Amino acid sequence: MFLLFLGTLCTISCQKVEYRDRYELNEISDIYATYEGEGRTRLFEARVVEDKIYLDIDYYHPIDSDNEVDLSKILIRATVPSDALVSPSLSDFWDLTSPKELTVTSGTGEKKTYTVIANKQGNTDVSNAILRFNDEGGNPQEVQAIIIGDKINFSLVPGTILNNATLSYVINRHASASLPNEANINLASPQPFVVKAPGNAQRDYTIQVIEAVKLAKGIRPGSAKVMFAKRLKNDLGITVDDVTGGIAATGQYIVLNTRNQNSIYIDAFTGAKVGEIDLGSIRGGLRNFYTTADDAGNIFVCNLVPNDGNTFNIWKISSVTGTPQPFIQWNSGSTSFGRKFSIIGDVNTNAIITVPVVGVLSSSFARWQVVNGNLVSQTPEMVTISGYSWSNNNIDVIYTSPTDASSDYYAIGYSNNRLARVNGSTNSIMAQLDQLDANFIANSVDYIEFNNAKLVAYNHVNGFEWGSADQVFLIDTEGGFSGNPSANTTPGLIWSPDKGKYGANAALSAKNGNGTGDVAMTVSENGYYLYLYFMFTNGYVVGVQFDCVDVE
Repeated sequence: MFLLFLGTLCTISCQKVEYRDRYELNEISDIYATYEGEGRTRLFEARVVEDKIYLDIDYYHPIDSDNEVDLSKILIRATVPSDALVSPSLSDFWDLTSPKELTVTSGTGEKKTYTVIANKQGNTDVSNAILRFNDEGGNPQEVQAIIIGDKINFSLVPGTILNNATLSYVINRHASASLPNEANINLASPQPFVVKAPGNAQRDYTIQVIEAVKLAKGIRPGSAKVMFAKRLKNDLGITVDDVTGGIAATGQYIVLNTRNQNSIYIDAFTGAKVGEIDLGSIRGGLRNFYTTADDAGNIFVCNLVPNDGNTFNIWKISSVTGTPQPFIQWNSGSTSFGRKFSIIGDVNTNAIITVPVVGVLSSSFARWQVVNGNLVSQTPEMVTISGYSWSNNNIDVIYTSPTDASSDYYAIGYSNNRLARVNGSTNSIMAQLDQLDANFIANSVDYIEFNNAKLVAYNHVNGFEWGSADQVFLIDTEGGFSGNPSANTTPGLIWSPDKGKYGANAALSAKNGNGTGDVAMTVSENGYYLYLYFMFTNGYVVGVQFDCVDVE
């Protein structure tokens, strides 16, 4: 037996080692830059032109802060062939106050040298503009701009009289413009508009009146524009972790609800903090538990029951300067409600309010209806979905019609993690997307109609320090409601951010231990813009703009 073992050992130990061929490739397939303290966050993009790599570095980071970027503390991240070597090392800070060479050496020894050039410039974007004037009857009017590239377009009916026209605009606070804000402007012909920023940055715009034409249906492909991405703690000053769980989109502002804190509200176009809502007596760890808004911009706050007693409350706040007023008061017994609720419509006219059962494995939600501005009853109808359930407090439901309780609705919940379209008459599933990774949590959905299209958005939240989720998906429900949007196999998928880009881990904050987040959509008054807002607890709140302008 010893001889047999020895022979076997010799056979194994003498087996010929196989060596694979070395790669000749030495080109960079992807490269970007980040900054001291930002880990691997993709902050600054690069442009590779032959043997030059141009890094577009913001003059300040974040762009609306006073933190000037130090070009001697840039970190570069690059993707190269698996056996290639990069010199100098990418693990060290790069001093890009002057151009610096980067050499990629393939596994077979071939070298390719690039020159890395930092282009440090301030932000010259015009994120919003409004034209105000008096019409021929003396009535005040205002029109929001449609900004496409370097054109600031104001869509007006031919023959419109522009009396006392003034221009207001939003640019980075470190930038300056060729026209004063709120200045008079004559748009009888196109006018030049120049924005300058630190680092000799300059962008030349043209302001003009056009007769805009909408696409027949839906969103203009490629129109997605991230207007802002603000870290809850570092940028907006929310100092407590884990308990900022809901947003309310009012049109002009985005309200962020943090339990036991006054809600803060930020500008819906820039993300800049504007002020706080005094919640008064409804402020508390279990009182202002979640917030949302209706389609008219009314703000609503709910408590968590039975943790806060058996009376489930929803309070209404008509504006960011308003005070909370009782809206719904219902004795729910010992059943748990209040982690999420949604509203379709305007409670001053017609609306449907949905509040799912949470805390246990469930398939039910409470439904209230508002008809002609009146709540039908303080006591809701209980609805049970057939063939769909959720657990661990994570579920959201929203209807597609503010007037028809038998209309279809959408549901998303953990650990099902399948966005489902449910028949409102039978409460059975009509269609659903593939399941998202069950390691992470899907718990927020919103629905809106924009330019004759029916759109739904929902989230996928990472509650750990490992792995990657933290995505939001915007889907045209008539464009192909199937597949997995995270894997780009959903035909109706319109937009989604890079996986993990805006979560707690990307913000270098505490992990999102409660696995919470939110998503909301609004449409501009002129009907040309769709706005998608989303938030990941301990991470970012983000605003994205889309339009439906036919530019052909």
